[in-house]
Amino acid sequence: MFDPSRLLASIVLLTSAVLLQLAGCATPRHLDAITVDQLSERLQTETKNVPGAVYGAVWREGTTVIRAAGAADLRSGRKMEPETPFALFSLTKLFTATAVMQLAERDRIKLDAPVSQYLPEVHLRRDGQEATVRDLLTHMSGLPNPLPLKWVHLAREPGPTLDEMIRQKVGAEPRLKSAPGMKSAYSNLGFLLLGKIVERASGTPYTNYVESNVLAPLGCRGAGFAVTPDRATGYQRKWSFFGLMSHLLFDKRLIAGSIDGYREIRPITVDGASYGGLNGPASCLLDLASTMMHDGMGRDGRVLSAASVREMLESSRTRDGRAVDIGLAWVFGSIDGQRFAGHQGGGGGWAAELRLYPDRGYAVAVLGNQTEFNTDGLARVVILDPQGKTGR
Repeated sequence: MFDPSRLLASIVLLTSAVLLQLAGCATPRHLDAITVDQLSERLQTETKNVPGAVYGAVWREGTTVIRAAGAADLRSGRKMEPETPFALFSLTKLFTATAVMQLAERDRIKLDAPVSQYLPEVHLRRDGQEATVRDLLTHMSGLPNPLPLKWVHLAREPGPTLDEMIRQKVGAEPRLKSAPGMKSAYSNLGFLLLGKIVERASGTPYTNYVESNVLAPLGCRGAGFAVTPDRATGYQRKWSFFGLMSHLLFDKRLIAGSIDGYREIRPITVDGASYGGLNGPASCLLDLASTMMHDGMGRDGRVLSAASVREMLESSRTRDGRAVDIGLAWVFGSIDGQRFAGHQGGGGGWAAELRLYPDRGYAVAVLGNQTEFNTDGLARVVILDPQGKTGR
């Protein structure tokens, strides 16, 4: 039976997604050079529409600056701290890709093998082409990208398994939007499949593998897939478009109430850890960036080979030879002629971004606990005074 409320909900959801995508694409043309002394002032300016935020930067030679401003939790008055964990959402994809590359180095995964070699229950074919593991990493599998608005559950409750998510969201023979290898179009579904490939190739649950083999040698402190009590509380502005839309479509159990013009999100986690379930502080993102700048050597051990790092940060090509602005999970852009590789993450209540400027030997991480927080305003900041740099 036709349900007009469902149609209206779908229209609102799609419109919101388009507006958020346009906002994310509006990257200013210039880098902003400031001093460490000016960073606190800049944080105050950029965080007027977010309860709290963290800015971090790391240089190739190892110096790190991390600063926090605002509140991690408005109700308790808990301050945002430099090591406050956040829900990182799609930034998880960089860690999933790292796990895939590790297993490729060990010859447990072949990047150019068809996905069906590892997941025989899933068939990704169109126009005589079959999707490979590399196609999943570069978002060139042809898989669609259904909006994951309801792919979340309360952290205290069990969510669907990775197998269940693949059965429900991908299926055995999904209808592809394009032939594999011919077009890069972002898809969360591809990273659900990559998580399962990691499990099959390693013989270990995805979350256990990443925590032991990626986060541990990176030296990531306070990062993992469990939601801890010190994680920043997520918020949505009540009277924004997204806030109004989420009020209509969100499971009401996920909303804890309202405070200071925001809707407070209860502790939640995503359904399907490998596309967006990681939690961690800014320092963990900087540890990953630093490892990429050091040819795969992490703080507590080797994470990747130098060859894998180069491959991840090289532009990919379609099967007919066209270059695309994406490596293996890392997305490319440039400001003032400065090339960067990075990724954004965001969902109900949080926003995050990591940018690595390889030619500068510099990376920045920005996190905020409000859905519509524009991370770009801080992600384009470059700190210029080496003498003023301080540790964590």
